[in-house]
Amino acid sequence: MLFALSLLLPLLAFFFWLFWRLSPARPDPRPVRWFNLAGILAALAVGAIAAWQVRAAMAASSDHNWWPVVAAFYMLAVIPLCLAFAGTIRHFIFRSSAPAKPPEPPRDLSQTRF
Repeated sequence: MLFALSLLLPLLAFFFWLFWRLSPARPDPRPVRWFNLAGILAALAVGAIAAWQVRAAMAASSDHNWWPVVAAFYMLAVIPLCLAFAGTIRHFIFRSSAPAKPPEPPRDLSQTRF
């Protein structure tokens, strides 16, 4: 179990990095940064709530000592889902209103020596 946890923690860090890295470029980046910060804090809060629910559910069971490990697995599933949801909302709120740039015409490479 600890081996799986050690593999999933870098994956969680990757999801945080990916959420921040896929932010849309804006002339004034402050609103996007505030949204990113709010999305990360909301994901962490939902993860903490999930951990609290796991602790409450396992408190009376015979394996109540394992609640931190089970809660960690729950958090590793809930936090990336919340980040994906926040990223989807961010896409619709901060998408560009300018039309997409048309693709460049292909260059004629028939006379090029390789």
